[in-house]
Amino acid sequence: MTSDPQSDDQELEALQEEVAELQDENKALRSQAEGPPRHRARTISSWVLVVVACLLAVTSVLVVYARNELLNTNTFVASLAPLAKDKAVQTAVATKVSNSLVAKTDLNQKVKDALPPRAGFLATPITSAVKTATYDITLKLVESSQFQKLWEKALRNSHAQLDNLLLGKKTGALSSSNGQVTIDLTQVEAAAKKKLSERGITIFNKAPTYTGAPYVLFQSKQLLKLQRLVKFLNSLALVLPILTVLLLASAVAIAVDRRRGLVHAASGLAVTMALLLIGANVGRNQYLNSLLPSQSKAAAGVLIDTVDATLVDSIRTALIVSALVALVAFIVGIGAVRRWFGDRKKPAWLTSGPVHDTVAAHRGAFQGLVVLIGLVVLVLWSQPTLKVVLIVVLVTLFFVGMVGLFAGRRTAKAPAAA
Repeated sequence: MTSDPQSDDQELEALQEEVAELQDENKALRSQAEGPPRHRARTISSWVLVVVACLLAVTSVLVVYARNELLNTNTFVASLAPLAKDKAVQTAVATKVSNSLVAKTDLNQKVKDALPPRAGFLATPITSAVKTATYDITLKLVESSQFQKLWEKALRNSHAQLDNLLLGKKTGALSSSNGQVTIDLTQVEAAAKKKLSERGITIFNKAPTYTGAPYVLFQSKQLLKLQRLVKFLNSLALVLPILTVLLLASAVAIAVDRRRGLVHAASGLAVTMALLLIGANVGRNQYLNSLLPSQSKAAAGVLIDTVDATLVDSIRTALIVSALVALVAFIVGIGAVRRWFGDRKKPAWLTSGPVHDTVAAHRGAFQGLVVLIGLVVLVLWSQPTLKVVLIVVLVTLFFVGMVGLFAGRRTAKAPAAA
């Protein structure tokens, strides 16, 4: 009676799986019996590398963001240009410009001088009406497309000064006095004077050109520390992401169980990004609560949300991707899942064959190649964005773990009796 070849193949494959599992258990028992100190040393070292890499990841996120979002003119203008369309910012700018025009002119006295002596009592209501008209006309200007062009031009002209400001050099249109970063609204004021003159309000025509009336973009007592930090870390914008990739890959490579090492590294990165998001939200609320009553919280909130939109989006992307990597690596290690996959018929290339055997024999070399490719991508990418850096780090980490999972179990040869 002849046996079924398909049944024999299934029995042989089941036997091979059982032999491989017994070999893994034997290896684990031998490791525990012969070298527990070495086992603990590798585990501790892997955790230390994960912690250091997560701390460097936070620094890398902030450094790359500062360089690409604040020290790049086109990106800077693209980020802040939408503020010109926000109602809270328009109201704040119109108030600032109109108050500046009124403050430079002794409006009440000029109205009195223009009225007959008997009509002096009309000076106060007329002055109030002129103030209201000045604000209304200025607000219409700020709400127009002309203001949007002026705003973008002011941002572009001031960006060189912002670079100097963040690097602690001499500033021009932007001021850093008392920890304030302000943008010059001189051109907006000139346009407002022209609009007022067209409406018949010519009292401001001879007002001297005012170089003040700045709109406060940012205010912090820590500006000097920020300048020093940006100047120092600007040179590390490329080194830190590369070092983060190396540390995360090393943490996975030296782990006793590389799958668990991948879970630990990805989970640590996800937790770090979550804490960074929480910290950014807390910092935003504290800053808004510290504003003076004369400062618009609505405008300041819109400014913060606009400026850090790219940063928050990149952090969320890193959080989601790293959490998914950790989840997949964790699910793969569950006993029931492993048994389910073990019962399934696998392609030959996944369990044996020249490719599998080559990767298994040179696993460290292939993992090092993956890390090298990630580093080359970061080096050759011209000014990589924050999202690019995070994705490269996570993808590199993922493929390092996948190489370990693919090559981690070599198919055992069947006994002669089988």
